Amino acid sequence: MEILEICNLTKIYDDKETLIKAVDNVSLKVKEGDFIAVVGPSGQGKSTLLHLLSGLDRPNQGKVYINGEDIYKLNEKKLTEFRRKNIGFVYQFYNLIPVLTVKENIILPALLENNRYDKRYFNKLINILNLKERLNHLPNEISGGQQQRAAIGRALINKPKILFLDEPTGNLDSKSKQSVINLLKYYNQKYNQTIIMVTHDMQVAKKAKRIIFFEDGKIKRRKSAGK
Repeated sequence: MEILEICNLTKIYDDKETLIKAVDNVSLKVKEGDFIAVVGPSGQGKSTLLHLLSGLDRPNQGKVYINGEDIYKLNEKKLTEFRRKNIGFVYQFYNLIPVLTVKENIILPALLENNRYDKRYFNKLINILNLKERLNHLPNEISGGQQQRAAIGRALINKPKILFLDEPTGNLDSKSKQSVINLLKYYNQKYNQTIIMVTHDMQVAKKAKRIIFFEDGKIKRRKSAGK
């Protein structure tokens, strides 16, 4: 079953001297439970593509369907609600709220959605994230790897249809990087979580099921990971 379909997606930026096609007429279909790594040189449109797919930015033309919903037909309020229910997003720099504890950061999206959270699911999630002993710490009191795992927990707390990650291991040491990738692989395999991840690290990309090579705003080629 296709959970995401992209049709002729285009995003153009005007830098006052020239028009830049950050995403150039891209089409793609993603099945439920897929794990895709998008790789390519810096500044070639990978993060822009991720922002368009997740509803963080609007395209100049083209369609994005998530679970059959044309997300850019929604107004801003409806799109925000849709994102909160269906999309998880993890940033390279964590974006945790510094005055909230790890627990408060993780459960915040659930509280914004319905003013409560599933405690059984939360307990299962923090065990998978290995954050049980860090729940009452502030973000600046834990390691970078723990902060990234907390950010992933926050993205997963509402059980999203798709988890998007923008360079999730870019600021981590090798041990923390491996921990985050193992977590993503486990979640993908155990819960059939659909994952789309932008990375510049081919060793990280090879842990996905499929690799998409993205350059000059276009998909240049695709392959199964490990091939």
